[in-house]
Amino acid sequence: VNEILSGADGTNIKCGVVGEIGCSWPLTESENKILQATAHAQSQLGCPIIIHPGRNSDAPFQIIRILQETGADISKTVMSHLDRTIFDEKKLLEFAKLGCYLEYDLFGTELLHYHFHPEIDMPSDNERIARIRMLIDEGYEDRIVIAHDMHTKNRLMKYGGHGYSHILKNIVPKMLIRGIPQNIIDKILIENPKQWLTFK
Repeated sequence: VNEILSGADGTNIKCGVVGEIGCSWPLTESENKILQATAHAQSQLGCPIIIHPGRNSDAPFQIIRILQETGADISKTVMSHLDRTIFDEKKLLEFAKLGCYLEYDLFGTELLHYHFHPEIDMPSDNERIARIRMLIDEGYEDRIVIAHDMHTKNRLMKYGGHGYSHILKNIVPKMLIRGIPQNIIDKILIENPKQWLTFK
């Protein structure tokens, strides 16, 4: 709360979002407490929050339940990394009903071997677009956000990666080819993040 109202780390730079709140699977006692503290902060401030779920398809459900029970506004919550977390379409649609933002944020990450969880077959960007199209068709266009999750040098263009322009240069044109209209793409890229990041 203090980092949002006064500033972070002794500066007057105020945080605009709580997170990314890292969670593992199974959830630890400490992570549970941090989720509860996040919910309390959000209920006081109306701020956006973003969650990094554990690598299990039940993890996002557990996290949302804890946040709900502690008074968080789920409509101001982003669940990150769904492209590596929930693969079953029926389970994804069940999760979507809970009302948080559904983030597909590993665009540009196409791996044969996902070293954090070798049992997972990381989807391709084409598969991510197909999943987003399915969510749009099911009426969740207002709850989708996308990103690159840039966190290592090799993802930058300077080191041979796709770079920060990958979504705009490569993904958006492919979304159009796959029948996602420009107004829906604009909603995903502009309006949905704007709604999420605006304090209530």
